[in-house]
Amino acid sequence: MPVWNVDSVDAEPEIELRHWSVYETERGERHFVGQAADSATGRVSSAIQKFDRTSRVGVTRSGRRYVLQGEPGFDPDAMHVWNVWSMVNGVIEAKNVTAEYLAQDESGCNDFAGPQMGSGPCPN
Repeated sequence: MPVWNVDSVDAEPEIELRHWSVYETERGERHFVGQAADSATGRVSSAIQKFDRTSRVGVTRSGRRYVLQGEPGFDPDAMHVWNVWSMVNGVIEAKNVTAEYLAQDESGCNDFAGPQMGSGPCPN
């Protein structure tokens, strides 16, 4: 199964993901892993910077917006891409933190500034 380069953020500013999950690396970076709804191909995001639980929209380091569709799940192509991405990027350890993205806090928003989640308003 080959892994392809992705379009630039300018060409593809938003991706809708289904069968999604979130993984955290030993560096404290968190990444969306799932199936792109428009192409049914596996995707791995750059590090998540902001996530709004109410709208289920996250913004990553690249500036791309990820819209999470439906419930979390498993996609074999997405896991293949995650495994290849992890190897290429020297990830030694990763854990599934998807459950944290289902919990609802008072504001529904979180900013990601490293390994710890902080609550606060989500600017547009």
